[in-house]
Formats: sequence, structure tokens, C-alpha cells
Amino acid sequence: MSMETPVETFFQEEVGRAFRERGLLAGALTASYVANLLASYAAQPLDDTPLAFKMKEAIEASGHERRHCLRQIGDRSLFVSGFFGESLGRRLVDVDYYIEMGCTAYGTLAKTEKVFAAVGESFVGVFQELSERFETIVDALILVSQRTSLAQRSTDIVRLVERWQQTGSRFTARRLAAAGVMLPKDTRAQ
Repeated sequence: MSMETPVETFFQEEVGRAFRERGLLAGALTASYVANLLASYAAQPLDDTPLAFKMKEAIEASGHERRHCLRQIGDRSLFVSGFFGESLGRRLVDVDYYIEMGCTAYGTLAKTEKVFAAVGESFVGVFQELSERFETIVDALILVSQRTSLAQRSTDIVRLVERWQQTGSRFTARRLAAAGVMLPKDTRAQ
């Protein structure tokens, strides 16, 4: 049984709330997948390789490498569409491009027979649901983005959580609470 970090718990709650507000009846595994995706992007920089290059790489690859590339395309498209979609309107590549790439990547991933053997039936369903409901999920992520302003401060939140885990500082805990991060009492490092 794995313990969720405060950042993962925060995104689980935010994604669940946004899905409910948008009337999105997604599977629990899909909601969890999306929340974990957001937590992972909060902790790492965004890959800036153009999606068209990644898609070419996926088409030319086979097996595990192909699945990996398709998943990266879908994941990045979902994140960028939900958190940066509004700013893409002023660029050569707009949000529709990301939505199309994400739907295609997840749809292809769900149809790849080897995915079933590699990740199991439940994740095939997640990828299918992500493909079919991509735009609705993006809409929910826009709510999460607006509430958390994550696009501007994701690394700050991660740093604050890490500082709180190391020190137990009440000041840091108050700053996190003001940012919407609820900290369980027993997650601080001893």
C-alpha cells in the first residue's frame, strides 16, 4: 500500500472536485490517473520537444517505446490544454492542436493490443476514457488551474511541501494552507 504525498492528495481532491463541478462521471482510476499526472508535472519541468516530433517518434517506434511515446504525448497534451490552453490562442499552435494530439495518442494507446498485456485491462479503459472525454477533462483541469494558479507556482508548492516535511514549520504549513494544500498531520518527515 503506497502512501500519497501531500501534493498527490491535494490534486486527488482538486480533480475530484472539478470533475463533480463539471458533471464528469469519470472512473475512479481515470480521476486518479489525472491527479497523479498533475502531481508529477508539479514536480518536474515540462518537456519542450514539439509534439509532432514525439508523434513521429511514436510512429517509428514499436513495443514499449511506442507506448511510452504515446503516453507522453497524451499526458503532456492534457496538462498543457488544461493549464495553458488560454495562453495558446496567441500562438501558432493552439489548444485545438493539443486536444487533437492528446485524443489521438490516448485513443491509439487504448487500441494497442500490447498495452493490454503491459498495463492490464483497467488502464486500457483509462486511456479510452481519456481519449473519449479529453475536452471535458480539459475543461475540468481549467477549473483546477484557476483555483490553484498552479501554472505560476507549482514548483513553489512542491518546495514548500518539502520544507514543511523536513522542518514541520507552522509558518510553512500556513503558507501551504493559504495555497489550498491541506497537510495531513502524520506525513511530515521525522
